[in-house]
This record gives sequence, structure tokens and C-alpha cells, in this order.
Amino acid sequence: MVATRAGWGPVLSGRRVRVEPIDPQLARAMVAGVPGPSLAWAEGFPMTPVLDIARTIAGASEPLGPFLAYVIVLESDGTAIGDAGFHGPPSADGELEIGYALVPTARGVGLAGEAVSLLIAWAWSQPGVRTITARVDHGNVVSERLLKRLGFASDGEDNGRQRFALRPAA
Repeated sequence: MVATRAGWGPVLSGRRVRVEPIDPQLARAMVAGVPGPSLAWAEGFPMTPVLDIARTIAGASEPLGPFLAYVIVLESDGTAIGDAGFHGPPSADGELEIGYALVPTARGVGLAGEAVSLLIAWAWSQPGVRTITARVDHGNVVSERLLKRLGFASDGEDNGRQRFALRPAA
């Protein structure tokens, strides 16, 4: 069984990481740049790109749903090392975009792949999800390799970025 955090989304555990929804309390700490007492932060967390959605979550008076932002936490010591999540709920045609980022010290050892795999497995269990996409800056070979390892295929361009798509096996 997957635990959920009061309408914000599931808490998903892997071998080395878990992903937890960013709720208003964590979002307020992220915006303030000060870790709370229950979650240590690796150097460089939170990263700038997640702060816009953190501001939105921090001001929310009710859960915004599970298709948003998650913190990536090391299981070994409970330290936040990055973020991952979705760019909103699935579109009318079932497309769901995923994104991810790790602090520099956590890169290169498969932690992003584990976190993204957890979110993908959960997303496939949700009604209406037919395609999962990701956009990558040109030249980001590390992200390209990660997506290909997870089964994504190149799917053209989107707003000047490479687009990758994952579809269920036929």
C-alpha cells in the first residue's frame, strides 16, 4: 500500500530514495531557505527551478493534488537531495510531463533514475495517463541517457528543448 499525504500525493519508497509530496509546510521552508526540523537538506537544496511551484504550494489553503512537486529524500539519512514531479495533471489526451533535478553531490549514482522510476510506476496506475513526457535541454547528455534507460524515446522538439515520450508496452 502507498501512503498519501493528505491529498498532496503519495509517499513512494525505493531502495535508496523516497519521494514525498512538497506540502505547504515544506514549501514555506524552501521559499524561506531554512530547513525545517524534520528534514535535513543537502548543500544546494532547494534548487532555483522548484521555487516557483513551492511559492504556489506555500500559499495553498487546500491540497493541489498529486500531480505536482515532490522532494527526493535519501533513505539512509533522511536528507533532501533534489526534487521531481509533474508539470500538472494529465492533459485531455492523457499526456503527463515529468521533471527532476538533483543537487550536484547526489548526481551520477542512479538516484534520479530511482526517484523518477517510482513516480512513473505510480503515474501508470492513475486513470487517464497514456503517455509520460519529459523535456531536456540540448546537450544534457546525462538526462538523455537517464530517460532512454527508463524506456523513453526521442519524440521531437518542444519549445527549443528535446522531447522524450514513454508509452505503455503494447
